[in-house]
Amino acid sequence: MLYFSRDVVDWAIAIKTWTKLAHVEIYVGNGMSVASRNGVGVGLYPVRWPGLAVVRRSKVSPNLVAAQRWFDLTANGQKYDWLGLLCFTLAVKQGAPDRMFCSEFWTRWMRHAGVEPFNPTWDADRTPPSFCFVSGALDTVWQDGDLF
Repeated sequence: MLYFSRDVVDWAIAIKTWTKLAHVEIYVGNGMSVASRNGVGVGLYPVRWPGLAVVRRSKVSPNLVAAQRWFDLTANGQKYDWLGLLCFTLAVKQGAPDRMFCSEFWTRWMRHAGVEPFNPTWDADRTPPSFCFVSGALDTVWQDGDLF
């Protein structure tokens, strides 16, 4: 699920990436999503319906068990990666190894689920939310009419 900008951080991401899209989360069912939310970090959260711009689904069945294992053992509880956010906006090397921003988390979750959303050599630290919209590994199942 991709979101329009909602706050100052999202607005800055959208401006930097020349798109209206500023946040990405993964719907896991029962009204819940996994994500790294601005200022909060990685966790399991109730879905935020306001600002939802696009819903995309993997073309192949993801390995949800493997992704959940990685989430539980590695990602859950990590803080938000402000340094990593600067990495893709300022083109520096990489962010903190124990923190993630939203599209970095999304890319790593997808890869652990066995879905390769981009070239495998593309580092998750360099991934803006808009890349989730253009990934050839996903199909769009719903899109807000105001996206373009």
